Amino acid sequence: MSRFLPWLAIFLLFSWAIPESGNAADRNAPPGERVFDMGKVVRFHLAMGEKEFKAMSPAGGAAPFGIPGLVLPRKQAEGTHRNTFGLDLPWSQGDLTFEGETYKDVGVRYKGNYTFIATAKSLKKSLKVDLNKQIDGQKLDGQAMLNLNCGVSDPSRAREALSYRYFRDAGVPAPRTAIAELTLGVPGKYDKEFVGVYTLVEQVGKAFLKRHFKDGKGMLLKPEGLQGGLAYLGTTWKGYEERYKPEGKPTDEQKKRLMEFTRLIHRGNDEDFARDIGQFLDIEAFLRFIAANALLANLDSYLGFGHNFYLYLVPGTNQFVFIPWDLDLSLATWPVVGTPEQLVELSITHPHAGPNKLIDRLFAIKTHQERYMAIIQESVSTSFTAEKLLASLTVLENGLNEPMAKETKAVAARQETRGTPAFGMGFGDGQFGQSMPPRRFIQKRTEYVAAQLAGKTTGFVPKSAGFGIPPARGGPGAPPPPGRPALPGN
Repeated sequence: MSRFLPWLAIFLLFSWAIPESGNAADRNAPPGERVFDMGKVVRFHLAMGEKEFKAMSPAGGAAPFGIPGLVLPRKQAEGTHRNTFGLDLPWSQGDLTFEGETYKDVGVRYKGNYTFIATAKSLKKSLKVDLNKQIDGQKLDGQAMLNLNCGVSDPSRAREALSYRYFRDAGVPAPRTAIAELTLGVPGKYDKEFVGVYTLVEQVGKAFLKRHFKDGKGMLLKPEGLQGGLAYLGTTWKGYEERYKPEGKPTDEQKKRLMEFTRLIHRGNDEDFARDIGQFLDIEAFLRFIAANALLANLDSYLGFGHNFYLYLVPGTNQFVFIPWDLDLSLATWPVVGTPEQLVELSITHPHAGPNKLIDRLFAIKTHQERYMAIIQESVSTSFTAEKLLASLTVLENGLNEPMAKETKAVAARQETRGTPAFGMGFGDGQFGQSMPPRRFIQKRTEYVAAQLAGKTTGFVPKSAGFGIPPARGGPGAPPPPGRPALPGN
């Protein structure tokens, strides 16, 4: 027996020196690193009962013709999320499997506004998965919530992840992403059906906030319908609750802080605004947020319809910061205020559609306007270069090649037409039928920004078009006259 001991010692020594397997090492990584990496492909399987699968269908009708702002006067169905068009999207439940581990009774619902309408006849829809819905404390790699975005508006499937990556590179707190494949099991209906390839997006929640701001207990808001920027709605909280949509229950002091902030923006005189705005707003962070949106020509955002962003009141500093969200229509793809050819030339000095009190008043102060332009100049020589953006795009394309081929095969087998809406809204192929390939956008946008900085052009200044239905493929594509909503085919 003793003669084997030296060999055993050698074996143990080398075993100690051998690196851990990828899975073991991943399990010891910081929260989120097993899941999120821009070019990484992660795989999920969702198992649902037939009843639970059917229960995900919208509860009740949408607003007339699905037009935002015309929500039917009815009470929101219990246990649902109401989208912009008045569709109540119910939570259901299922079991989610990732890397051989099954998470039981997770909450699942569809998500999206135009996105949901555009995919209403397809199996593949955007999904939100809540691991805590039924089981408190259940997390997947430290994540309590997962967002699976279907990318119906983006044939490349790279736009959203590329834009989030740029925000992060530009110093703006922004979610991490990964490429996700999803299979579905429903007894008697689907047996490990390949649903498609998704962009997995990190939830802006306590874990995200704690990582970026060291404290996730501040007031988190997800405003909707604030075209023209943050609105002052008086001294009664109810109006703010409906428009600013707080997550959780803010304290009275937090409520007061938002009211005072928006009052300063709209009612404060120039002297008060210049003196006090830095007490309420992290100005440097806000200028970086605006600059990144401008460079990405991202108008389905705070710059356009006043949505698709989070507003966080950071404990300690008591300042508000902006966090980007829903970037699937970035890269010159929001046709309500301009065609892709117009938006790729978006002005860097006036990137917002119509007046925006906060942006306009900040830019009217010389020091802030100069700092904003310095951020733009810094970006075009560091993070927003064609070389760096194209390198990120190549990583995404390499990761997407195989999953997209599998999706194409699965969609053909199901005989689905991608992007076909259910309500006769005439959007054509894809969500709107209008987009510019990311590679072309990068090449043209970097050229146009350089031309603006050189004083050769002022760029395209978008005008506010109000809520409206984007034009269909084959329509004129230009924004409608001011004050008149766009209609299908007009």
